[in-house]
Amino acid sequence: MEAVLGSDASVAGDETVYGFSASQDGSGRVCQFLLDCPLFAASTLEDKARSVGLAYIKELKPGEALFHKGDRAKTLFYILDGRLALEDEPNKGSLGTGFYGEESVMGMPTYIAGLVANGACTVLVMPRAFIALHSQYADFCQGIVEHFHGRLSGELAIHQPASSHAIARVDNGILVGWALSLCIPLVVFLGLHSLKSEGLLDLSDNGITYSAILGTCAVMWMFRLLPDYITGLFSILSAVLMGIAAPDTAFSGFSSDSFFLAMGILGLSVVIKSSGLSYRLFIALLRIGPARKFWYNLSFFTVGALLTPFIPTTNGRVTLVANLLPEILTGMQEKIRRAEGPRLKMNLLHGASLLSPFFVSSKSVNFIVLGMLPLQVQESFQWVSWFIAGSAVCGVMLVLYLLLNLIMFRNSVNFTVPKSIVRSQQQLLGRLTGQEWSGLLGLAVLLFGLMFSSLHKLDIAWVAMAILFYLMMFGFLGQKQFRASIDWSFLVFLGSLIGMVNVIRETGIHLWLSDQLNFLVVLMDSSPGIFVVVLAISIALVRIVLPINATVIVFATLLIPLASNVSLNPWIIGFLILLFSESFILPYQASYYSLFLELTSAVEVGSQKKIFVFHCAIWLIKLGAVYASIPFWVHLGLLA
Repeated sequence: MEAVLGSDASVAGDETVYGFSASQDGSGRVCQFLLDCPLFAASTLEDKARSVGLAYIKELKPGEALFHKGDRAKTLFYILDGRLALEDEPNKGSLGTGFYGEESVMGMPTYIAGLVANGACTVLVMPRAFIALHSQYADFCQGIVEHFHGRLSGELAIHQPASSHAIARVDNGILVGWALSLCIPLVVFLGLHSLKSEGLLDLSDNGITYSAILGTCAVMWMFRLLPDYITGLFSILSAVLMGIAAPDTAFSGFSSDSFFLAMGILGLSVVIKSSGLSYRLFIALLRIGPARKFWYNLSFFTVGALLTPFIPTTNGRVTLVANLLPEILTGMQEKIRRAEGPRLKMNLLHGASLLSPFFVSSKSVNFIVLGMLPLQVQESFQWVSWFIAGSAVCGVMLVLYLLLNLIMFRNSVNFTVPKSIVRSQQQLLGRLTGQEWSGLLGLAVLLFGLMFSSLHKLDIAWVAMAILFYLMMFGFLGQKQFRASIDWSFLVFLGSLIGMVNVIRETGIHLWLSDQLNFLVVLMDSSPGIFVVVLAISIALVRIVLPINATVIVFATLLIPLASNVSLNPWIIGFLILLFSESFILPYQASYYSLFLELTSAVEVGSQKKIFVFHCAIWLIKLGAVYASIPFWVHLGLLA
């Protein structure tokens, strides 16, 4: 027993007294203990307040047992004052202040040794209800385990959460952002009013006020002051509260077809994620293809590409596929990871993101752009026709992407994943489960609805909602999953963006801005080739400071109305904005790129410099693909 708890009194306890003050009553000591002890730093104030009524102070007389060996471990103790001794060996050293009875937190059925008071002792008693309240916090559980291990090893060290003594620091960029978010709208408001008073501006007062609000939103997006959906909600809520637009207009996005289509697809994507259907697809690809690195890279890209039309958030697709990277690279030699790792990593990332502009259902901003097109154009560019119109760009871009991939990441390293392992994995997965079948059925119905919408005459949004209803009715999408797994922040963001665009139209801001860009009308009509370069460079510069969604909204609001006056179909403008806005070089420019790097950080790969050059080259590939597709658009009648 001496080897278990240690006989050296200097390491028997942590020798730190939390919450001990002779002038306080019992509840005061408990309260002070909860505030002082670092193990409770992560606990909420509400849970700490509840704990005061659960724990209590107990005085032990000399020789009185704290607990006996073999007693049920259901209470945690902390010695505030006095010392303890082993029940079986009372004369062999003593144990000072600290936690005892850690077995109750770690789930052990009984105490491994008995302890008795070696003199008068003051003990804080924490019963089972107290333990259950704080066991939800990792800091508490980890600290107790470390305390127990420290006593066993004779080297006690209390776990100190970094947050308990960390000095709060505010990023200077955040301070600058909030300062600008207060100053920019004031400058915009006063500046536009000054122009109007001089007769140089034809914009309503509501339009001027909402322009100032949009200035605040632009700064918030630029400096990432708030999540995107909160900024979007702020824009439409401000419009209602300030009387700029009616609630029916500002919140119209939450009753739009795009909102319900996205909700239905998100519900289907939850079933696909939770069922493991995407992983089964990946294993099937490895099984049917050759055991070569080319096929592994193609499989990585294919999995993300197949998910693109059906999961309407790039972050969701990236989260789903990121765990496939360790599937190939874990256990490989460092030489292989550094040589082939960057290629695998890029194919996994771009498989889930590169094709986003080609499917209207792949991202929220695609729905926004579709809604900004004239009604006649919207009817002509639903899911299938949208993809057909962009298919030439897609095909050329994929060919150039493959060539770039082969050239930039070429190496002489060869590696294989044994087919025996793949067969064993497929065998363990077994037959398709009911949830997987439901996901496949939902995908088939959705695809049929999208492809043959001209025949069945049903709005695809209600087809998606019918799929969602089917999944919930038969229990494939449970109540908890519906609440916790559907990306509600995405839906709020989508609804607020649609409402923002409608407010812009109602206030006439888009007409005024379009009048200021008449020179682009001439460029679109007379020199569409030059216009494409100007647009691509402009978007690339704006993307240095603005996120993808904000960039799309700004350019679409300004440029799509101009296309109605030229021989260029408005869809081409919206498509080009989506295509070039999706480009990125550094992680901060795309939230899903940052997320992907975080999720795959455990797998080290080769040079980041090569990846940087690769992303720059993708921008050129997109530009080349657009130029190569101009004859195809002329053939479709989209371009004169």
